[in-house]
Amino acid sequence: MRISLSASIIGLTLAACGGSIPPPNDDWAAAQADVGRAEAGGAPDVPDAKLHLQLAQENLQKSKALIDDDNERALSLINVARAEAQLALSLSKAAQADAQAKQAQGDLAKAKGQ
Repeated sequence: MRISLSASIIGLTLAACGGSIPPPNDDWAAAQADVGRAEAGGAPDVPDAKLHLQLAQENLQKSKALIDDDNERALSLINVARAEAQLALSLSKAAQADAQAKQAQGDLAKAKGQ
């Protein structure tokens, strides 16, 4: 009876520690897609965006190693990676918009000068 009770307590303790959050595989895939969008959106060509893209990639790598061992920490890193990737894409788009605006200003100045 004592062995059975001890085994039950140990089992419940282990279940409470590691099994409360399922593996965040779908979240990881979504973060990977965000990284892909940032890469395709030109983030590697914009210094500030490139930094955040690298941080997102690093957090994804760390989170993948934690999946199944510490799903809560893995999910936290995945969420940070998604935010970093989305920031990288936003910074890249802002840089592209800024370049287009400067080009338009230059074109307008040329047109006025003629």
